[in-house]
Amino acid sequence: MKFAKAILPNVTIALNLAMAVVVYLDMRNPMMGFMSGPAFLGLYILTFAASVATAVVLYKWWRTPKKQPKEKKESINSIENIELTLDI
Repeated sequence: MKFAKAILPNVTIALNLAMAVVVYLDMRNPMMGFMSGPAFLGLYILTFAASVATAVVLYKWWRTPKKQPKEKKESINSIENIELTLDI
């Protein structure tokens, strides 16, 4: 889980940047047909799969209950002891 939580968002960002570069190159030079080949389809499918996997992993991490810090009962007891000794 830690591996997926650490790596998947970075992979998704890299794939989206690659997708943006391909779209920009295709806008600048449509004769090359960057968006019409099978490589673009593979990039598109990988980007989609990485985005969905990132969303699932991060949503699962967000929904898991976080560990609450343990309360220090000793400090509360010591305050009560001080109050008892001072008769407040």
